[in-house]
Amino acid sequence: MTSLLHRPAVRLVLVAVLLLAAAPASAQWRENPGHVQAQAAPTAPGTDGAVAVLPNLRGDLPPWQRTLYKTITFQAVANATDLLLFDALIGGHALVLGGFVVANAATAAGLYYGFEYLWQQEGPTLAETDEVTLVKKSLLFQSVNSGRIFLLGYGLGATAPAAALLAGTVFVTDVAVFYGNEYFWDIVRPIDSAAPGTPTITSSSIPVNYR
Repeated sequence: MTSLLHRPAVRLVLVAVLLLAAAPASAQWRENPGHVQAQAAPTAPGTDGAVAVLPNLRGDLPPWQRTLYKTITFQAVANATDLLLFDALIGGHALVLGGFVVANAATAAGLYYGFEYLWQQEGPTLAETDEVTLVKKSLLFQSVNSGRIFLLGYGLGATAPAAALLAGTVFVTDVAVFYGNEYFWDIVRPIDSAAPGTPTITSSSIPVNYR
């Protein structure tokens, strides 16, 4: 692994993926400094004209876009750690390492995107998500991902025990990366409720010429 880190091309790749990981989140952070998106509900008959402010329980982005950003940030970091572990536990010449990078990036991104998109459609809303939910989600995803890593390592020439060792080690590291990625997107920066102190809009607060 030390020899791998000493290769200029590999160092450039690691720096690039880390920068890529930060780009979507930082861009969205700048665009939404308040981290709040609310929707006005119709005034119910018989009320005093108050307009309820409803939270956007599925987040501030369309599911496909939110999933894409989460895929980029997770895979950028996870693929870098996967490469270091593959080189340390299995190794191989440049062609093997290059094949691992390409195959791992393509299969991991496809698996994560499909899993995350389905989770956003059918799983708990952001308002229902907490740290326990994220732990369960992380373990569920990595249980499936471990099989992918084993097949990838075995297919690139590793023995079955070596591929199993790689899959087990990646399970541990990727659970940590997955949880951190999910915690940022679903706990730290979700736009799932009105900001504290957001005033309620009533009919009396709207100028007459706008009613």
